[in-house]
Amino acid sequence: MTGPATGPPGPVDAAGPGATRPAGGPASASSAGGPGPASSAGGPGPRQPVGAVGTRSGSAPDRLGWWYLLVVAALGAVGVGAGDLYFLADRSLSLPWAVAFDACERAFGATTVDPVPPGFTDCLAEPTRQRALVLLVAVAVVLGCAAVLLVAVPAVDLWRLRRHRRFTVGAAAQRFAVLCAAEGLTGRDRPRLLIAGPPVRQAFTVGVVGRRPIVVLPVGLALAHREPRRFDPVVRHELAHVRARDVVWVAAVRALVWLPLPAVAVGGLLEVGVFGPNRTVAGAFLRAGLLATLVAVLSAALLRARERAADRQAARDDQAGALTALLRADGARARADGGGRVRGGPARAALRTVFARHPTPEQRIRSLRESSDRRGGEVTQGMAVGAVTVVSMAAVHELVANAHYPALGWLPRLVDVWVAAVLLVGGLFPSLLRRATTAHRSATAPGWWRPVAGTGLGLFGATLVVAVLPLPGSAGLFLAEGAVAGLVFAAVTGVLGAGAVALCVLVAAALADLARPRTGSWRYAGHATALAVTVAVLWPVPGLPPLWSDPELVRIWLAYDLPDTGWLLLALGLPVLLGVRFLVTARRADRHHGGSLARRMVDSTRVRVVAVAVLVGAGGAVGQLRFAPPGTLDEAVGDAQARGLLTGLVGVVVLVITAAGSDPGPTSDPGPASPSDPGAGHSPAPGRRGGVADRLGGALLAATAATLGSALVQYLDAALAGRSAAGSALRLTVGNPLVWLLYLAALVVPVLLPRAVPRRMVLPTRLVLPAAVSIVLTVTVLVLGPGVPGVRVPVPTAGTSSASRAAPDAPTPSARVVPDPPPAAGRRLTAAEARVAVDAVRSALPTSWESRPVTAAGNDRIEPTECVPLARDSYLDRLRPGERARAAARYATPRGRLGIASTTVEVGVTSYVGPVGGGVFAAAETARAACRRFVSGGVRFTVGGRAAPALGEQSWRVDYALAVGSGRSRITGATAFVLVRVGHNLVAVSMVVTAQPLDERLLTAVVTTVVGALGPP
Repeated sequence: MTGPATGPPGPVDAAGPGATRPAGGPASASSAGGPGPASSAGGPGPRQPVGAVGTRSGSAPDRLGWWYLLVVAALGAVGVGAGDLYFLADRSLSLPWAVAFDACERAFGATTVDPVPPGFTDCLAEPTRQRALVLLVAVAVVLGCAAVLLVAVPAVDLWRLRRHRRFTVGAAAQRFAVLCAAEGLTGRDRPRLLIAGPPVRQAFTVGVVGRRPIVVLPVGLALAHREPRRFDPVVRHELAHVRARDVVWVAAVRALVWLPLPAVAVGGLLEVGVFGPNRTVAGAFLRAGLLATLVAVLSAALLRARERAADRQAARDDQAGALTALLRADGARARADGGGRVRGGPARAALRTVFARHPTPEQRIRSLRESSDRRGGEVTQGMAVGAVTVVSMAAVHELVANAHYPALGWLPRLVDVWVAAVLLVGGLFPSLLRRATTAHRSATAPGWWRPVAGTGLGLFGATLVVAVLPLPGSAGLFLAEGAVAGLVFAAVTGVLGAGAVALCVLVAAALADLARPRTGSWRYAGHATALAVTVAVLWPVPGLPPLWSDPELVRIWLAYDLPDTGWLLLALGLPVLLGVRFLVTARRADRHHGGSLARRMVDSTRVRVVAVAVLVGAGGAVGQLRFAPPGTLDEAVGDAQARGLLTGLVGVVVLVITAAGSDPGPTSDPGPASPSDPGAGHSPAPGRRGGVADRLGGALLAATAATLGSALVQYLDAALAGRSAAGSALRLTVGNPLVWLLYLAALVVPVLLPRAVPRRMVLPTRLVLPAAVSIVLTVTVLVLGPGVPGVRVPVPTAGTSSASRAAPDAPTPSARVVPDPPPAAGRRLTAAEARVAVDAVRSALPTSWESRPVTAAGNDRIEPTECVPLARDSYLDRLRPGERARAAARYATPRGRLGIASTTVEVGVTSYVGPVGGGVFAAAETARAACRRFVSGGVRFTVGGRAAPALGEQSWRVDYALAVGSGRSRITGATAFVLVRVGHNLVAVSMVVTAQPLDERLLTAVVTTVVGALGPP
């Protein structure tokens, strides 16, 4: 093992220092690849006598770099979330950014319909760059802590080993050296041996950065060196970990689960310390807990995969029987001691299965019986990979968007999709390739639905959480709010992700059929193809959320922008790879059985289906264009869109019909390869005829041929008729149908995968061609006749936007409202006249300001008590008995997405029975002189004063400087309160600003407008 874990058979639960593991044979691990029992990497090896040791000719265990990639990605997402939470909690960092954000929104007219108007991103370039720097520092800190664990955990393991007594067994050391030499571990690569006494009773491997690994053997096992069937499998198992060259990594993986919560606590505690517990902090800790669980699941799966791989490496050279016997003995002892019973019922058993760091002896024995590791790519792995992908996408989006905000429209989307593709392919494709290789060699059902369904579920669940609970570090990927939008985005992401994995299954199956999936050039070609297909299929995921508020924009984007994306051309790598497999298998068929490829293609039902589909589909499209030409531009565009959809549907019909039929195609590999075939690394299993690569891969190749053939016929017809032969016509006629086929295939292939085996065929061969003709003909009539609702999208008008379409019509001159004449200044007002005077303030405010309801003043405690008359406006109480009419209005700047910076104006006009006397202003000034500062509701007020405007018979003004928080988390603001008396009327104007300076010109304009609305003096 790598780090204390399980070891050789012996007393149950005899662990190394700090170990937590089930009883079992040798432990820890390497990868999930490699040959099965009693075979070397290149095939069966010669049988050797017990105790004989030969030099290993097989390759080293697979290095699970893709697992480490997922763990690092999850930790990076933790760092982004923790950094964003710290940035928002530290008001010295977030307040300037929030103020700039609100100012840019007001300056460029950002709205909920158009949240990113032209110029807005350039306005925020500098403030967001500082936020990105904080996120990068947080990511570096989290990954640095992981690096510290990489050094500290193995060092602690070695320190704990020093507490145990050490022994020297010369013969065991000699046998250990012989086994190391047989494994190719010599010189600096050879691990050190440590024989430890009780309580160490199982073998394990530890390593420190920069030093050779140490294989620790219990003294009981070392004394059994004369029993090769007991000693050798255990030592070979530990040496397999050393050959994997990731001993130190695995030792640190055990502790990474503790990183997410402390990382988030740094920013969370700062937020709680200033503003108390709140929903944002609770959500951040919840997400950190989910990420910690995700890291734990990934780490456990990694350790289990390495354990099984080390078992298979140790089982070579006829050691499988000995290792199986040891594991059975350990399993029997565990059951006898009660270790096989799981308390808590099935739920607890399932949890132990998911989080177990080592497989049970029974699971390890089953793994030894397989020619390759088929445990990879299960539902759990797919869910973990899908969840990590979404979380990493959201984190990368936040980081890239803030680092280069002017490129918000395209750069984050591009990086998001590529990151998602790298994680999906890196986390699943090696397992898919091993599954395909196992199925190819052993003619067993690979269970392709498991990785497809698991990935779809993981993507769906993680997207739903990110969309419905936008938290720091992940709130920018899905802009739309609400449960309905979250469900839609989650469904789209899950379905497209499952489709991408299903297409990657076809890539893996094609590589397995090419017989050399581990050869460098084929492996790189397979990974590149899977990456390209995944990028193309996932491209709409980050593109749809910004358009969610306007369904018409979604249709326009799908009809015009999406097909124009050049990245979708990468998906053509899949039919190219399938075409290469077609030629290779055709050459093998010629070599094995003779005959002509051309003759077999003529006799193939699949080829006939393609030909009929091209004739019917292309014939219907060309016929519509010739006999029913469009009369307007919109009709021409709509007809072109319908023909593109028809051409894509023709391919889908061919895909479904040929995959459901019983004819596997003209190039099925009918039997074992000839020994003289240099391209075959092994003999294909006889039962492989009609497998996934033959049936579904061939069907997809036929579908591509049908769509491409039908599109080329239409393009050639247009070129010969002189209508258009430009590149834009080629893109519209050929490129758009291929895009339709790509996404329709991504929806259909996951459904067809479980039935892509001969015994599940649903359509006899004799019915394939008639069914294809009837379905293609029906689809052609429906699409070109009545049409499919929503497919025909008019050409968008230049210069218009969804905002202008949604705006109400402007009032006509005849509908102009003539305001009532103003009353005479100073006389008593009615309630209606007071309302007219208050409403007049709207003309002095910017048009973007919004009306807000007028609320009663709060009843918070005021300290010190001598400030109560000023804070409560108690000097106005003497006027209330003579109040005759009153009106008030409140206006504020538009609510931004952040709402940090704001300005609010409240205007009141009160008319009294008698004239307003000057004694009110004298009382107000006395109240101001008695109070210099006070605290109310946690807000600190500092009293000041500026000259009141020279309006009315008398005016008075008081100013307050507002502050909340302290130090780096301090938020400031200001308030100005102005009173003006005009005869029987009193005008009160209050302006409150937060996180920005008070606009004196606007205040003067508001007061002047209200006083002027009272009428001429």
